[in-house]
Amino acid sequence: MKVLLIHHEGAGGGSTSAREVSGAIKGRGWNVRRLARNEADGKVIRFADPDLIVVAGGDGTVAAALAMLPDRSIPVAIVPTGTANNIAGSLGMEGGPEAIVAGWDFDRRLRFDIGQVEGPWGCRAFAEGVGFGAFADSLRIAPHVDGREKLRAGREALRDAIGIAAPLPLEIDIDGRPLSGDLLLVEVLNVALAGPRLPFAPGADCGDGRLEIACLAESLRGRMEEWLRSHSDREMPTSLMSGREVVVRGGGVTMRIDDRCCWLEPESMVTIRLEGEPVQILAPPDRPALAG
Repeated sequence: MKVLLIHHEGAGGGSTSAREVSGAIKGRGWNVRRLARNEADGKVIRFADPDLIVVAGGDGTVAAALAMLPDRSIPVAIVPTGTANNIAGSLGMEGGPEAIVAGWDFDRRLRFDIGQVEGPWGCRAFAEGVGFGAFADSLRIAPHVDGREKLRAGREALRDAIGIAAPLPLEIDIDGRPLSGDLLLVEVLNVALAGPRLPFAPGADCGDGRLEIACLAESLRGRMEEWLRSHSDREMPTSLMSGREVVVRGGGVTMRIDDRCCWLEPESMVTIRLEGEPVQILAPPDRPALAG
């Protein structure tokens, strides 16, 4: 068994090393080649010709690796070592490397859709989501800290961004139907959690071929600020829809593609949809799965 381990040594403040993850994999009698996140690309992955790709890191590392895979028939396993671990959390993956590796079963897999966003810059793949407005602004202004402090700081940054946000100057269609109302943020998601473990789409199925669209109306600005302030377990005061294609026209706002933020110029057009072939991810032991 040839395993390619793509890792980010600094994820989660460096609390879990690539050597620790590699050791857990070698404990199953498999050969491991280690590849740092900044060394990984489609050509290198294809040349390695692995039987299994293991991604160890936070959401940025996991999203980047899933989006660049040159062959989605090769199974992927995730070892979450970041702070929020939204992608792994959305798939029900928890625990340390030893426990996660011990639970791998090649006959039990999950589908994970990969999205495509097309805009003035061309086309880009994404794994987690694409967003516009206050949440994207909060990712840009949040301080660079680690651990539990990162989650707290992320929520505070979002509260600050919502407090000063203006309604988005965008026209948005979901499967050809216009999305109306004065909105402070729109998040087009493939996962349940985003940012500082915010449950934007708690019922999301990462492999059902549909996107979840979470919106915050301007009329709910105060409720959302209070929800973030209280760290409430109640449902977020956002609305949620689903669809297969989202078209955005306009601009003059911050947008994000996974963990990267950019400025969307006025009079732009952005199309968001899921690509055809999903990634096959090894399922955790207690998660319903497809036969491999």
